[in-house]
Amino acid sequence: MAALEEAIKAVKNCCGVTSIDIAPILADPGLFAQALDDIYQMYEREVFDIIITTKLSGTVFAAALAARMGKGLIITTCVKPTDGYLTEDIEGNSGSFSVGMPEGFIRKGTKAVVVVDQISHGRDIKAAINMVEKQGGTVIKVSGFVEVSEINARKKAIKGYPVESRLFTEDF
Repeated sequence: MAALEEAIKAVKNCCGVTSIDIAPILADPGLFAQALDDIYQMYEREVFDIIITTKLSGTVFAAALAARMGKGLIITTCVKPTDGYLTEDIEGNSGSFSVGMPEGFIRKGTKAVVVVDQISHGRDIKAAINMVEKQGGTVIKVSGFVEVSEINARKKAIKGYPVESRLFTEDF
């Protein structure tokens, strides 16, 4: 664990909010494998159908986990409302925008998990959850490799959902 924590850099973004630079972990094959093993352990006993991730919060770990577990992957991204996509509006720090998910991959009874690189404000994660639920699916767990503790998304935007993170900004 110490090696992962030592490799991460916490930086303040343009809005003064802590952001996490995981590039040193992704660039080091050993650290990346360790990080992926840690995230895999969060899900190895879970029964689910598909992994959801958000482009805004990072897709690297979700994509790697989907490949490792033999699961499908849906990535939500910023879109303008268009046919074939469900959209949710998000009020962000610099205005509002829409995120979307392609329709038809979530069906009634689908069990989904949300995996992101970094849990920050959680509004994009909540939008993804809403889109899964609108299609009849259920989100059984949310996880992030790193969680920005000072924002406390787990008690705000994604309150009511099981949340697990590997590292917290307060740890470094």
